[in-house]
Amino acid sequence: MKKIKHYNIMLVEDEELLRQSLARHIDALDNGYKVVCQAMDGQEALDALKQEDIHLIITDIRMPVMDGLTLARNIHQQYPHILTVILSGYADFQYAQEALRQGVFDYLLKPVTRESLESTLGKASLALQKYYELEEDTSMAGKDSQEIVDYVVLYIRNHYMDDIDFSDISSRMGFSSAYLTKLFNRYVGNTPLKYLTDVRIHEAKHLLLNTTLPIREVGEKVGYPDQFHFSKTFRKLTGINPTAYRQKPQMEE
Repeated sequence: MKKIKHYNIMLVEDEELLRQSLARHIDALDNGYKVVCQAMDGQEALDALKQEDIHLIITDIRMPVMDGLTLARNIHQQYPHILTVILSGYADFQYAQEALRQGVFDYLLKPVTRESLESTLGKASLALQKYYELEEDTSMAGKDSQEIVDYVVLYIRNHYMDDIDFSDISSRMGFSSAYLTKLFNRYVGNTPLKYLTDVRIHEAKHLLLNTTLPIREVGEKVGYPDQFHFSKTFRKLTGINPTAYRQKPQMEE
């Protein structure tokens, strides 16, 4: 994983003047954020996410084609690591509050002031630093065994959808994969790989019961690009294949 030098922002707003003004305000803050992409509606934003590496999205609520709330729901389902901030007028304040209950990180009321923007981006920085802390600080000097395990547990929970190389993680932290496995067994009760598999299958259960995504896409979203491997692993841990599990939601713990 490459070290994060700054956090990339996408602005989604159909009013160009407002969008450009917000971009200038963010650049003027010079606080570790960079506007790298802009879109006029939610669908354009989703299309751009296939190409852009985005950490934070600021989106208006009312837009043509796809509104901000629909966009936020899609991001929460498809890109759970991306933070979403809603832009709202006073008339839409209740929608902004509902958005917070649907996984949106925060909201900004129009007209956006420097103080409110700085406050929201500051809170987002804390969340993003926690998410990317292993990439930001791979030196474990002075950390005790419990702290090392806590770091890796957090990393797994935030990156379970990626191809995680525990040998690489161990090497970057200055010790062997065998030592990491030993620590995990002591504090967690199983190996890092087994813990990763448990997290992936837990997330797969949630997607199977709460979305209509095809089995193949569910597997891809939890770190299994090979559908056969996903189904085999799911059945091994649950005793039932993903399709049958989806048809029997009462079986979820």
